[in-house]
Amino acid sequence: MEISKQQIDFYNANGYLVLKNVFNSEEIDNYAKKYMQLRNQFARECNIEIEDYEREISQIRDLWHYDTTFNNLLLKSQLPQLASTLMGQTSARLLHDHVINKTKQNNDDVPWHQDYTYWPIDNPNGLSLWLPFMDLDENAGVLEVIPKSHKKGEEKPVDFINDKLDFSNESTIKLTANKGDLVILHCLTWHKTGKNTSVDNRIAYIALWIPSYSKYQPIHANWHPVNDNVKVKPGEILNDDWFPVVGEYKNSIEEIPLKHFGPDHGDRFTMFNASKKVKSFLLNKLNLSPEIDIWSELYNKDKRNEIVLKLTKQFNFSDTNKVLLDRSLKDMAINGISYNKHRARNVYNKSYVAFKNLFEL
Repeated sequence: MEISKQQIDFYNANGYLVLKNVFNSEEIDNYAKKYMQLRNQFARECNIEIEDYEREISQIRDLWHYDTTFNNLLLKSQLPQLASTLMGQTSARLLHDHVINKTKQNNDDVPWHQDYTYWPIDNPNGLSLWLPFMDLDENAGVLEVIPKSHKKGEEKPVDFINDKLDFSNESTIKLTANKGDLVILHCLTWHKTGKNTSVDNRIAYIALWIPSYSKYQPIHANWHPVNDNVKVKPGEILNDDWFPVVGEYKNSIEEIPLKHFGPDHGDRFTMFNASKKVKSFLLNKLNLSPEIDIWSELYNKDKRNEIVLKLTKQFNFSDTNKVLLDRSLKDMAINGISYNKHRARNVYNKSYVAFKNLFEL
Protein backbone atom coordinates (compact mmCIF):
# COMPACT_ATOMS: atom_id res chain seq x y z
CA MET A 1 0.00 0.00 0.00
CA GLU A 2 1.35 3.39 -1.01
CA ILE A 3 1.02 6.14 1.56
CA SER A 4 0.69 9.71 0.32
CA LYS A 5 2.62 12.79 1.38
CA GLN A 6 -0.68 14.26 2.57
CA GLN A 7 -1.20 11.27 4.89
CA ILE A 8 2.37 11.49 6.17
CA ASP A 9 1.94 15.21 6.84
CA PHE A 10 -1.34 14.55 8.68
CA TYR A 11 0.33 11.93 10.88
CA ASN A 12 3.28 14.18 11.67
CA ALA A 13 0.97 17.06 12.54
CA ASN A 14 -1.62 15.13 14.57
CA GLY A 15 0.14 12.06 15.97
CA TYR A 16 -2.34 9.57 14.51
CA LEU A 17 -3.66 8.34 11.17
CA VAL A 18 -6.44 5.99 10.01
CA LEU A 19 -5.81 4.04 6.81
CA LYS A 20 -8.87 2.43 5.24
CA ASN A 21 -9.10 -1.11 3.84
CA VAL A 22 -5.48 -2.09 4.35
CA PHE A 23 -6.47 -5.77 4.69
CA ASN A 24 -9.42 -7.61 3.20
CA SER A 25 -12.11 -9.42 5.18
CA GLU A 26 -10.74 -12.90 4.41
CA GLU A 27 -7.30 -11.96 5.72
CA ILE A 28 -8.73 -10.55 8.94
CA ASP A 29 -10.90 -13.64 9.47
CA ASN A 30 -7.78 -15.80 9.19
CA TYR A 31 -5.94 -13.66 11.77
CA ALA A 32 -8.93 -13.86 14.11
CA LYS A 33 -9.09 -17.64 13.72
CA LYS A 34 -5.37 -18.03 14.46
CA TYR A 35 -5.68 -15.74 17.47
CA MET A 36 -8.49 -17.81 19.00
CA GLN A 37 -6.48 -20.98 18.39
CA LEU A 38 -3.57 -19.44 20.30
CA ARG A 39 -5.86 -18.50 23.19
CA ASN A 40 -7.07 -22.09 23.44
CA GLN A 41 -3.49 -23.37 23.24
CA PHE A 42 -2.32 -21.00 25.97
CA ALA A 43 -5.20 -21.95 28.24
CA ARG A 44 -4.34 -25.65 27.87
CA GLU A 45 -0.65 -25.01 28.53
CA CYS A 46 -1.59 -23.11 31.70
CA ASN A 47 -4.03 -25.85 32.84
CA ILE A 48 -6.71 -23.18 33.10
CA GLU A 49 -10.32 -23.93 32.17
CA ILE A 50 -11.06 -22.25 28.83
CA GLU A 51 -14.12 -20.51 30.32
CA ASP A 52 -11.93 -18.96 33.02
CA TYR A 53 -9.26 -17.98 30.50
CA GLU A 54 -11.80 -16.42 28.13
CA ARG A 55 -13.39 -14.47 30.97
CA GLU A 56 -10.22 -13.11 32.52
CA ILE A 57 -7.31 -12.83 30.07
CA SER A 58 -7.55 -9.74 27.86
CA GLN A 59 -3.97 -9.41 26.58
CA ILE A 60 -1.76 -11.92 24.79
CA ARG A 61 1.66 -10.82 23.54
CA ASP A 62 4.38 -12.04 21.18
CA LEU A 63 1.98 -13.78 18.81
CA TRP A 64 4.59 -13.51 16.05
CA HIS A 65 6.88 -15.74 18.10
CA TYR A 66 4.27 -18.49 18.51
CA ASP A 67 2.52 -18.54 15.13
CA THR A 68 3.84 -18.25 11.56
CA THR A 69 0.72 -16.41 10.42
CA PHE A 70 1.49 -13.46 12.70
CA ASN A 71 5.21 -13.78 11.99
CA ASN A 72 4.47 -13.31 8.30
CA LEU A 73 2.03 -10.47 9.01
CA LEU A 74 4.72 -8.55 10.86
CA LEU A 75 7.83 -9.34 8.89
CA LYS A 76 6.60 -10.01 5.34
CA SER A 77 3.59 -7.74 4.90
CA GLN A 78 3.28 -4.02 4.25
CA LEU A 79 3.23 -3.19 7.99
CA PRO A 80 6.97 -2.61 8.58
CA GLN A 81 7.21 -0.49 5.43
CA LEU A 82 4.31 1.68 6.63
CA ALA A 83 5.95 1.99 10.04
CA SER A 84 9.36 2.95 8.67
CA THR A 85 7.87 5.48 6.25
CA LEU A 86 5.87 7.22 8.97
CA MET A 87 8.91 7.27 11.27
CA GLY A 88 10.94 8.85 8.49
CA GLN A 89 13.26 5.84 8.39
CA THR A 90 14.44 3.29 5.86
CA SER A 91 13.76 0.41 8.26
CA ALA A 92 11.77 -0.39 11.38
CA ARG A 93 12.45 -2.55 14.43
CA LEU A 94 9.69 -4.57 16.10
CA LEU A 95 9.40 -3.94 19.83
CA HIS A 96 6.60 -6.43 20.37
CA ASP A 97 3.07 -7.31 19.25
CA HIS A 98 -0.01 -8.10 21.29
CA VAL A 99 -3.77 -8.45 21.15
CA ILE A 100 -6.09 -6.68 23.56
CA ASN A 101 -9.69 -7.82 23.61
CA LYS A 102 -12.61 -6.19 25.36
CA THR A 103 -15.60 -8.46 25.87
CA LYS A 104 -18.87 -6.92 27.01
CA GLN A 105 -18.60 -9.00 30.19
CA ASN A 106 -15.00 -8.14 31.03
CA ASN A 107 -13.72 -4.76 29.98
CA ASP A 108 -13.10 -1.31 31.35
CA ASP A 109 -11.53 2.01 30.53
CA VAL A 110 -7.83 2.03 29.82
CA PRO A 111 -6.96 5.51 31.18
CA TRP A 112 -5.21 8.33 29.38
CA HIS A 113 -1.54 7.57 28.80
CA GLN A 114 1.39 7.73 26.38
CA ASP A 115 2.82 4.43 25.17
CA TYR A 116 6.48 5.37 25.13
CA THR A 117 6.61 5.96 28.89
CA TYR A 118 6.28 2.16 29.33
CA TRP A 119 9.01 1.12 26.87
CA PRO A 120 12.56 0.27 28.07
CA ILE A 121 14.23 2.10 25.20
CA ASP A 122 15.76 5.53 24.58
CA ASN A 123 13.86 6.62 21.47
CA PRO A 124 10.47 8.44 21.68
CA ASN A 125 9.82 8.30 17.93
CA GLY A 126 8.10 4.91 17.68
CA LEU A 127 4.52 4.11 16.80
CA SER A 128 1.89 1.42 17.10
CA LEU A 129 -0.18 -0.13 14.32
CA TRP A 130 -3.68 -0.96 15.59
CA LEU A 131 -5.67 -3.48 13.51
CA PRO A 132 -9.32 -4.22 14.48
CA PHE A 133 -10.76 -7.64 13.67
CA MET A 134 -14.32 -6.29 13.26
CA ASP A 135 -16.21 -3.07 12.55
CA LEU A 136 -15.99 -0.76 15.56
CA ASP A 137 -18.25 2.19 16.30
CA GLU A 138 -17.54 4.82 18.94
CA ASN A 139 -19.03 2.62 21.70
CA ALA A 140 -16.78 -0.37 21.00
CA GLY A 141 -13.78 0.66 23.10
CA VAL A 142 -11.95 2.34 20.23
CA LEU A 143 -8.92 4.58 20.60
CA GLU A 144 -9.67 8.10 21.74
CA VAL A 145 -6.84 10.54 21.12
CA ILE A 146 -5.79 14.12 21.75
CA PRO A 147 -4.60 15.39 18.36
CA LYS A 148 -1.17 17.05 18.30
CA SER A 149 -0.45 15.97 21.90
CA HIS A 150 2.69 14.10 20.77
CA LYS A 151 4.34 17.45 20.16
CA LYS A 152 4.26 18.31 23.88
CA GLY A 153 6.82 15.66 24.78
CA GLU A 154 6.91 12.85 27.31
CA GLU A 155 5.30 12.97 30.74
CA LYS A 156 5.75 10.48 33.59
CA PRO A 157 4.15 7.02 33.21
CA VAL A 158 0.52 6.78 34.27
CA ASP A 159 -0.44 4.25 36.95
CA PHE A 160 -3.78 2.82 35.81
CA ILE A 161 -4.80 1.93 39.37
CA ASN A 162 -4.19 5.26 41.06
CA ASP A 163 -3.78 8.00 38.43
CA LYS A 164 -6.99 9.39 36.97
CA LEU A 165 -6.05 12.23 34.66
CA ASP A 166 -8.64 14.79 33.60
CA PHE A 167 -8.51 15.80 29.95
CA SER A 168 -12.05 17.16 29.84
CA ASN A 169 -10.78 20.53 28.65
CA GLU A 170 -8.90 18.98 25.73
CA SER A 171 -10.26 18.45 22.24
CA THR A 172 -10.44 14.68 21.75
CA ILE A 173 -11.51 12.41 18.92
CA LYS A 174 -12.63 8.77 18.80
CA LEU A 175 -10.98 6.79 16.03
CA THR A 176 -13.76 4.53 14.77
CA ALA A 177 -12.50 1.87 12.39
CA ASN A 178 -13.81 -0.96 10.29
CA LYS A 179 -12.55 -4.50 9.84
CA GLY A 180 -9.30 -4.30 7.89
CA ASP A 181 -8.60 -0.63 8.60
CA LEU A 182 -5.32 0.31 10.26
CA VAL A 183 -5.01 2.93 13.00
CA ILE A 184 -1.52 4.37 13.46
CA LEU A 185 -0.59 6.06 16.72
CA HIS A 186 2.57 7.98 17.62
CA CYS A 187 4.05 6.65 20.86
CA LEU A 188 3.81 10.09 22.54
CA THR A 189 0.18 10.77 21.55
CA TRP A 190 -2.10 10.85 24.58
CA HIS A 191 -4.85 8.27 24.18
CA LYS A 192 -7.28 6.02 26.03
CA THR A 193 -9.88 3.37 25.27
CA GLY A 194 -13.32 3.37 26.83
CA LYS A 195 -15.61 0.50 27.68
CA ASN A 196 -16.93 -1.70 24.91
CA THR A 197 -20.73 -1.73 24.97
CA SER A 198 -21.53 -2.43 21.32
CA VAL A 199 -19.80 -5.65 20.18
CA ASP A 200 -19.52 -9.00 21.93
CA ASN A 201 -15.73 -9.03 21.84
CA ARG A 202 -13.64 -6.12 20.60
CA ILE A 203 -10.37 -7.58 19.36
CA ALA A 204 -7.49 -5.35 18.28
CA TYR A 205 -4.11 -6.61 17.08
CA ILE A 206 -1.33 -4.15 17.88
CA ALA A 207 2.26 -4.07 16.63
CA LEU A 208 4.76 -1.64 18.17
CA TRP A 209 7.58 -0.38 15.96
CA ILE A 210 10.61 1.72 16.84
CA PRO A 211 13.59 3.20 14.96
CA SER A 212 16.06 0.41 14.23
CA TYR A 213 18.92 2.08 16.13
CA SER A 214 16.90 2.37 19.37
CA LYS A 215 18.97 1.57 22.46
CA TYR A 216 18.06 -0.51 25.47
CA GLN A 217 17.35 1.54 28.60
CA PRO A 218 15.86 -0.71 31.33
CA ILE A 219 15.82 2.18 33.81
CA HIS A 220 13.03 3.69 31.68
CA ALA A 221 10.71 0.71 32.28
CA ASN A 222 12.40 -2.09 34.22
CA TRP A 223 9.06 -3.79 34.95
CA HIS A 224 8.09 -4.36 31.30
CA PRO A 225 7.96 -7.96 29.93
CA VAL A 226 10.08 -6.83 26.97
CA ASN A 227 13.07 -6.92 29.33
CA ASP A 228 12.84 -10.72 29.45
CA ASN A 229 14.09 -11.05 25.89
CA VAL A 230 16.83 -8.42 25.80
CA LYS A 231 20.34 -9.84 25.40
CA VAL A 232 22.32 -6.59 25.24
CA LYS A 233 23.63 -4.23 27.89
CA PRO A 234 22.00 -0.91 28.78
CA GLY A 235 22.89 1.67 26.18
CA GLU A 236 23.38 -0.90 23.42
CA ILE A 237 21.17 -1.37 20.35
CA LEU A 238 18.53 -4.07 20.85
CA ASN A 239 19.23 -7.65 19.74
CA ASP A 240 17.76 -8.66 16.39
CA ASP A 241 16.40 -12.11 17.28
CA TRP A 242 13.54 -10.86 19.48
CA PHE A 243 13.45 -7.35 18.04
CA PRO A 244 13.85 -7.93 14.30
CA VAL A 245 14.59 -5.19 11.78
CA VAL A 246 12.80 -4.98 8.43
CA GLY A 247 14.19 -2.74 5.69
CA GLU A 248 17.52 -1.06 5.01
CA TYR A 249 19.19 -0.55 8.38
CA LYS A 250 20.97 2.75 8.95
CA ASN A 251 22.70 3.58 12.22
CA SER A 252 22.58 6.90 14.03
CA ILE A 253 24.88 8.58 16.53
CA GLU A 254 21.98 10.55 17.98
CA GLU A 255 21.91 10.53 21.79
CA ILE A 256 18.41 10.96 23.20
CA PRO A 257 18.23 11.82 26.92
CA LEU A 258 15.58 10.10 29.01
CA LYS A 259 12.82 12.27 30.50
CA HIS A 260 12.06 9.89 33.39
CA PHE A 261 13.58 6.89 35.13
CA GLY A 262 10.66 4.54 35.61
CA PRO A 263 7.44 4.86 37.60
CA ASP A 264 7.61 6.79 40.86
CA HIS A 265 5.31 4.76 43.12
CA GLY A 266 7.27 4.56 46.36
CA ASP A 267 5.60 2.01 48.60
CA ARG A 268 2.13 2.49 47.12
CA PHE A 269 0.04 -0.32 45.66
CA THR A 270 0.28 0.33 41.90
CA MET A 271 -0.21 -1.37 38.56
CA PHE A 272 3.55 -1.84 38.40
CA ASN A 273 3.86 -3.81 41.67
CA ALA A 274 0.32 -5.12 42.36
CA SER A 275 1.15 -8.77 41.74
CA LYS A 276 4.26 -8.66 43.94
CA LYS A 277 2.39 -6.77 46.68
CA VAL A 278 -0.44 -9.30 46.73
CA LYS A 279 1.91 -12.28 46.70
CA SER A 280 3.98 -10.84 49.57
CA PHE A 281 0.85 -10.05 51.58
CA LEU A 282 -0.58 -13.55 51.14
CA LEU A 283 2.67 -15.34 51.94
CA ASN A 284 2.98 -13.26 55.09
CA LYS A 285 -0.60 -13.61 56.32
CA LEU A 286 -0.79 -17.31 55.51
CA ASN A 287 2.72 -18.05 56.79
CA LEU A 288 3.71 -19.74 53.53
CA SER A 289 7.16 -20.38 52.07
CA PRO A 290 8.32 -17.89 49.41
CA GLU A 291 9.08 -20.90 47.21
CA ILE A 292 5.43 -21.93 46.96
CA ASP A 293 3.58 -21.47 43.66
CA ILE A 294 0.91 -19.27 45.20
CA TRP A 295 -1.06 -18.76 41.97
CA SER A 296 -1.45 -22.49 41.29
CA GLU A 297 -2.49 -22.95 44.93
CA LEU A 298 -5.15 -20.28 44.54
CA TYR A 299 -6.51 -21.66 41.27
CA ASN A 300 -7.14 -25.02 42.94
CA LYS A 301 -10.69 -24.74 44.28
CA ASP A 302 -10.18 -26.79 47.45
CA LYS A 303 -6.95 -25.05 48.41
CA ARG A 304 -8.48 -21.66 47.61
CA ASN A 305 -11.44 -22.45 49.87
CA GLU A 306 -9.05 -23.18 52.73
CA ILE A 307 -7.26 -19.87 52.17
CA VAL A 308 -10.54 -17.94 51.89
CA LEU A 309 -11.77 -19.41 55.19
CA LYS A 310 -8.51 -18.60 56.93
CA LEU A 311 -8.42 -15.00 55.70
CA THR A 312 -12.14 -14.51 56.36
CA LYS A 313 -11.69 -15.56 59.97
CA GLN A 314 -8.47 -13.57 60.37
CA PHE A 315 -10.04 -10.33 59.07
CA ASN A 316 -13.62 -10.96 60.22
CA PHE A 317 -15.06 -10.61 56.72
CA SER A 318 -18.78 -10.56 56.03
CA ASP A 319 -20.33 -13.13 53.70
CA THR A 320 -20.32 -10.53 50.95
CA ASN A 321 -16.62 -9.82 51.37
CA LYS A 322 -15.94 -13.54 51.53
CA VAL A 323 -17.44 -13.95 48.06
CA LEU A 324 -15.47 -10.96 46.77
CA LEU A 325 -12.28 -12.41 48.23
CA ASP A 326 -12.82 -15.78 46.56
CA ARG A 327 -13.44 -14.14 43.18
CA SER A 328 -10.44 -11.84 43.38
CA LEU A 329 -8.13 -14.69 44.46
CA LYS A 330 -9.28 -16.89 41.59
CA ASP A 331 -8.94 -14.12 39.00
CA MET A 332 -5.50 -13.10 40.29
CA ALA A 333 -4.49 -16.76 40.10
CA ILE A 334 -5.53 -16.92 36.42
CA ASN A 335 -3.52 -13.75 35.80
CA GLY A 336 -0.50 -15.00 37.74
CA ILE A 337 -0.35 -18.37 35.99
CA SER A 338 -0.90 -16.84 32.55
CA TYR A 339 1.68 -14.13 33.09
CA ASN A 340 4.31 -16.56 34.36
CA LYS A 341 3.74 -18.89 31.40
CA HIS A 342 3.17 -16.54 28.46
CA ARG A 343 3.25 -12.99 29.83
CA ALA A 344 -0.52 -12.86 29.16
CA ARG A 345 -2.76 -10.99 31.59
CA ASN A 346 -5.84 -8.89 32.28
CA VAL A 347 -5.03 -5.25 31.50
CA TYR A 348 -7.88 -3.81 33.58
CA ASN A 349 -6.45 -4.72 37.02
CA LYS A 350 -9.93 -5.39 38.44
CA SER A 351 -9.00 -8.35 40.64
CA TYR A 352 -6.01 -6.50 42.14
CA VAL A 353 -8.11 -3.42 42.86
CA ALA A 354 -10.78 -5.59 44.53
CA PHE A 355 -8.13 -7.25 46.70
CA LYS A 356 -6.54 -3.90 47.53
CA ASN A 357 -9.89 -2.50 48.63
CA LEU A 358 -10.76 -5.55 50.74
CA PHE A 359 -7.59 -5.31 52.77
CA GLU A 360 -7.17 -1.53 52.51
CA LEU A 361 -3.67 -1.92 51.12
